Amino acid sequence: MKKTLLLFFIISAFRLGAQEVYWQQHVRYSMDVDMDVERHMYHGIQTAVYTNRSPDTLKEIYYHLYWNAFQPGSAMYWHNHTRRDPDPRIERLAHLKPDQTGRYDILSITQDGISLDREINGTVMRVILTEPLAPGDSVELRMDYKVQIPVLVRRSGRDNKEGIAYSMAQWYPKIAEYRPDGWHADPYLGREFFGVWGDFDVRIRIDKNFTVAGTGYLQNEKEVEIYHFPDEKLRKLRRKNLKKRRFRQQKITWHFRADSVHDFSWAADPFYTHKIVKGPRNVMLHFYYVPDSRKKIRNWDSLAVYMPRVMAYYNDLIGPYPYRKYSFIQAGDGGMEYAMCTFIAGNRTLGSLVGTSTHELAHSWFQFVIATDESRHPWMDEGFTTLVSSMAMDELWYKPRGENSDYIFRFAQSVSQLHKLGLDEPMSMYSDFYDSHLAYWTNAYDKGALFLAGLGEIGGYKGFRRFLHAYYRKWKFKHPEPADMLRTAEKALGMELDWYYNHWVEGNKYPDYAIDTIEARGDSTFIRIAKKGNMPMPLTVLIHGEKDFAIHIPYVRTLHYLDKEDFDQWIAADDNKPVIFKRADPWPDGRPYYEIYVPVAKDKISTVLIENFRWFMDLNPLDNFRKKE
Repeated sequence: MKKTLLLFFIISAFRLGAQEVYWQQHVRYSMDVDMDVERHMYHGIQTAVYTNRSPDTLKEIYYHLYWNAFQPGSAMYWHNHTRRDPDPRIERLAHLKPDQTGRYDILSITQDGISLDREINGTVMRVILTEPLAPGDSVELRMDYKVQIPVLVRRSGRDNKEGIAYSMAQWYPKIAEYRPDGWHADPYLGREFFGVWGDFDVRIRIDKNFTVAGTGYLQNEKEVEIYHFPDEKLRKLRRKNLKKRRFRQQKITWHFRADSVHDFSWAADPFYTHKIVKGPRNVMLHFYYVPDSRKKIRNWDSLAVYMPRVMAYYNDLIGPYPYRKYSFIQAGDGGMEYAMCTFIAGNRTLGSLVGTSTHELAHSWFQFVIATDESRHPWMDEGFTTLVSSMAMDELWYKPRGENSDYIFRFAQSVSQLHKLGLDEPMSMYSDFYDSHLAYWTNAYDKGALFLAGLGEIGGYKGFRRFLHAYYRKWKFKHPEPADMLRTAEKALGMELDWYYNHWVEGNKYPDYAIDTIEARGDSTFIRIAKKGNMPMPLTVLIHGEKDFAIHIPYVRTLHYLDKEDFDQWIAADDNKPVIFKRADPWPDGRPYYEIYVPVAKDKISTVLIENFRWFMDLNPLDNFRKKE
């Protein structure tokens, strides 16, 4: 018996050891920031308590110094300059004057009070620990530093094109993430970000006339006087004096806290107006903008009405937003998501303001709760956000106006155009490694959106919804990898999907089907579907006429196949006649044609349609439709 029990424990231990246990690092930041708005600099004291939850002993820590990229001749400049289609915004780096660049001056950094050696290479700082950090242990790193705030070239900095004073994103020395595949201390070349989950306690000391908005919950609201200047002449005079460095008042401290986030961002301007509305689940939605025209005030008032509806839509589609506040802030250079807030250019049409805000808010689920590595898998963030925000806009913005946004068709057209130009690259490329900006944008946004939409095509709308809920529930406040997402989808849909990931993400293959033949065969009709593309997909053939049919052709590698109830929300005849559903045998690999016999005469059929491009792309959709001649 003892030998049997010993053998059992040995086998159990071996099995447990063979299973990889999920882990992630943790950091607790405390920051004190003293702003000098005349010189556009700040002095920072940062204490970071970093906990090593990995199974590895760490001998060094890496930091991101993002603003070092905002200099002439930086790696970000040359990376952009050598693309096929350089971004003109980043090209402006070549013309920055010394007082317009970004620059970190690290005065000291200590480990538990002992000075540390450091090495800075562009936007990455390597810090050598005095004592190795063992698994489960924590270390306190204290840094004293000064920063010159760059003019806003891309996303963050000072004095954006709309006159907002400070857009403070990726502004502090930020500890890089350490994962099972090692350090993610990627140089900043202008793309996206990745960070350690943690807690932030931030104090920002700034001239009294500024309003500060951003991540976290304000701790000293009663002590902070929020100034608004409704008089237009006074507003212009104060802005003019501020730019000439003639305007300086007593400083006050804004104290914010944010737990369970992986970044902290803020913006400041002396002319913000601030509006608060209650959103779903008692989340407070904040709106900060400069009210410099009546049209702009109307647009932002309308935005405050619309965004609670969008948040409620996402709560239902994906899962509940987990924080108590969210802010829409006029700042930055377009639209960019951050923890609990969005920076957005404010001088827009209402449609653009709503559309961009809807997209950026969706990032609170796909990136700031489900925190994927945007630098390595940008489609897991931008693609998923693009689809769900397009669904929200279609449901809440276009349909109430009697319009249809045709978003799947637009995504497919974008991907098809990239293919025709010969610029397509695998979606598995790191964001920095694309040869062209167009390939990155198309893959991350449109092709990434089609990946998620394809799950709805393969597994049905109910399976699609199950996946979104399961993915959010399992991976919120974590860092899922593509394999984690894919396995969650397989369980939710009850299907094997490795073939789909391989074709769509790791390869450059596309589905392309066509109606090849429609022939009369006595009282029946023979229909032959041709597979012209190099990627398989399940598809559904809709046949309208005297009788309406929906014939679903599964793909053999999914192993499990859809039934009629999976199509109830997707298939309906125009005149609401009953639809005869049939699930055909699965389409096997290698067969170039698939044959269907329909028990109705050919002259009784009005249209035949391959419906797989409703929620997924077909490379040449024009041959997917036949009408009675």
